[in-house]
Amino acid sequence: MRFLLAFLLFYTVLFADVNTDTLKRADVNSKSSSKSEIIRAYNDYRNIYIRALMKDDDKLCKTCLSGLIKTGKKLHIDVIQYEVKLKKLRNKKSKKSKPHKKLIDKKKTPKKLKNSISSKNKLRSIRWKDSQRLVLRFSRDIKKSELNRFSLNDTKKKKFKTIYDIYAVLSQKTMSLKHTSVKKIRLAQFDQKTLRIVFESDAKIKQQYKISGNELTIKMSSENRELVYIPIKANQSRKIIVIDPGHGGRDSGAVGYKKYREKIVVLQTSKKLRDILVKRGYTVYMTRNGDNFVKLRKRTKFANKKKADLFLSIHANSVPKRNRKKAQGIEIYFLSTKRSQRAENTLRAENADISKMEKSGMNATLHLMSREKIFASNKLAIDLQQNMLASLKPRYKNVRDGGVRSGPFWVLVGAEMPAVLIEIGFISHPTEAKRMVDHRYQKKQAIGIANGVDRYFAKNP
Repeated sequence: MRFLLAFLLFYTVLFADVNTDTLKRADVNSKSSSKSEIIRAYNDYRNIYIRALMKDDDKLCKTCLSGLIKTGKKLHIDVIQYEVKLKKLRNKKSKKSKPHKKLIDKKKTPKKLKNSISSKNKLRSIRWKDSQRLVLRFSRDIKKSELNRFSLNDTKKKKFKTIYDIYAVLSQKTMSLKHTSVKKIRLAQFDQKTLRIVFESDAKIKQQYKISGNELTIKMSSENRELVYIPIKANQSRKIIVIDPGHGGRDSGAVGYKKYREKIVVLQTSKKLRDILVKRGYTVYMTRNGDNFVKLRKRTKFANKKKADLFLSIHANSVPKRNRKKAQGIEIYFLSTKRSQRAENTLRAENADISKMEKSGMNATLHLMSREKIFASNKLAIDLQQNMLASLKPRYKNVRDGGVRSGPFWVLVGAEMPAVLIEIGFISHPTEAKRMVDHRYQKKQAIGIANGVDRYFAKNP
């Protein structure tokens, strides 16, 4: 019994030390100007947060949530869920202690914000250009990577919000505007670096936006239309993308709901993605343009030969029939020696046709991989995942976010450029499979992937 208590005490102390060291590292990396270090900090905060939840450590949870919010915003990741959780934890504490409410003059600008305004992009003016277009003019040009748009919809309560976060400052108090098609329009300083614009309505908000120099134009729309595409810079038009539609020929890939075949669905989506990227000025190659079989190792070899800047392998996920109604969602994988538990089934399916000798060679290659390439692929995966969801969610219900994951996928081994495997959905899931064979849904997915590519190059020229 004494031995068991001693062991538990030792484990607790060791666990605490590991958390402390990892947290210190995350705090340091979160202040770095290197995106790879910020990604590492984000992942560290997330791992410690999960441990803190298991131990019911509210104090550590709050620290990790603050870190996740800070680093997530730098990486342009939607952190709303973390903000909600942090708010709940803070409210939980305030209810217990019941402190006196401190009166705050909302009209006063915080001192820290006043000091930072001079060095930030300022909102100079805001006006209605006509009955449909709201124009915001800033003190300097807006970069595409400095704007993040997302939605918060509650269909039961009939509350629909479209939110724009812009890396800028509002040099006055909170502003409110009016428009016939929306209930409320509010502008406020969300934090020292972020100006937030919130459009609130009783129905789904349909908008388009465009960045032109130092102006942001938000157009109200009464119809469902495609998002306005923001042209890429001239230097981006020279980028080379290789799209790899998974499987093909004698390898049908997964056979899902109503006998839909993976090889056909991913080829259709890949062709739509190719056409969109070509229109945006990219040079695009495909590992297969028809129903033919291509060996896994030849796919990245082809990308290397073309000197591609990105390698995108398009696949569809699947599970056994007994679980088909449970498993759904979009998942994106990047190459790494590490693997998550959820990645195991996908790994078995995608690495099924390689020999033991090839697996041995793959393991050796993985250990020689540079951290820079892993981080670059991770960043690409995050941008693609975020933009795919942003493209699909406004029109389709219950689009599940399967997350960004890592794993040793053979199809990505040997790529000399950032490379990801995109699982566009579960072809075994009844609803998702029907969508995946629908050409409109395929186009929406392709637009999301293309937007993710644009965003990646905007942040990593």
